[in-house]
Amino acid sequence: MFQSLRKWPAALLAAPVALCLAAGSARAQTFDEALEPCQAVTTPAALTTCAAAQDPLKGGGAVISDEGDVTVTVLGAATNTSYTITFASNAIPPQTVTIGNLMTNANGNGNFRKDAFFKFGTVGAGNVVLTSSAGEEFVTGLTVSTLGLGTRRDFQPGLVRCTDVTVPATLSGCGSDSLNTGRVFVEEDDGATLIHVGGARPSTSYTALFVAPSGTSVTLGTVGPTNKAGSATFVQGTPNPDLPLNTIASGEIVLQSSSTNEFMSGFKVDQKFVAPKVGASSLVACGSVTNPVLSTCGSDPLDNGSFKVEAGGQISVTLKGASPSTNYEAWFRPVDGSADQDTGIALPTDANGDSKTGAKKFFAANTVASGTIVIKHSTDDEDQFIGGYETH
Repeated sequence: MFQSLRKWPAALLAAPVALCLAAGSARAQTFDEALEPCQAVTTPAALTTCAAAQDPLKGGGAVISDEGDVTVTVLGAATNTSYTITFASNAIPPQTVTIGNLMTNANGNGNFRKDAFFKFGTVGAGNVVLTSSAGEEFVTGLTVSTLGLGTRRDFQPGLVRCTDVTVPATLSGCGSDSLNTGRVFVEEDDGATLIHVGGARPSTSYTALFVAPSGTSVTLGTVGPTNKAGSATFVQGTPNPDLPLNTIASGEIVLQSSSTNEFMSGFKVDQKFVAPKVGASSLVACGSVTNPVLSTCGSDPLDNGSFKVEAGGQISVTLKGASPSTNYEAWFRPVDGSADQDTGIALPTDANGDSKTGAKKFFAANTVASGTIVIKHSTDDEDQFIGGYETH
């Protein structure tokens, strides 16, 4: 957040702006916006594609990283409901790319993540939309707080060249100005706004518009003129006449030069996807643990052991010096103390008490898990070995 943008003279904004731009450059041309109920949107114009009866929504948002990862979260939506996630162009009718489905739980909360959904080199412009069987329920956008208190995420899309956009479709009528980096920040607690471009056309001014799918727009201000390096920053403190308190908005930020679309809010995948790190731990004999002392432990020996969770959800386990010719089985124990989950991974030891499995699938895709692996006999519930650490 760039809280120092409030009502300060331009000279005093220089330091806060520098901080914002440092944060913005670290985020690159990524996409990060809150989710808003479709029917609640009024700026720049009401949306016409909403479900007739709107599902509830307490909060949520969507993020598209510069590696193409997509994360969508909803809080307090309809319970036990499936929502289709799309990335939609800012037009009526929109062109869309389907990303996946998000399922809420009994509290109406749900989370979706897909690593590297958008591939390296993808440039997209538009909004994330969640649709139920009844129609469009939630769209990315922004809410400016009624009370001036921060309770939701800020509006932080990247800016990309109109002519580079290919997702969900290529755009027509675009200009050809260059752009190395661009970003928009709107604070949700008071509507303070910052728009920055770098590596654009030198000595050029851009009109910044907030454009609804219907074409209705709100002018936010003028970015520029750019300097010799093509950089310029627009800052609007509070009160913001274009985004006053209690504004609920969705659409696209568009920067125009001579009425030609040059840059749009969206994302650019410019980093190669790096697979998540695996989780790994040593295994120790349950009865040897002293911090904390554990109950229901078996007494089998163990020289050493380990387990590893691969990025694809596979688990591999190694045992050395356990009980010879014994059938063990691996279980996942959640950190919340809920019931152990049988991984189905069998660990029969040889005459030396050794066993080693290949990577075997257990966790579903897009799972975020917290817990450890416990090894038991296949015929009883005593813990023989458990993830842990031994110091000397």
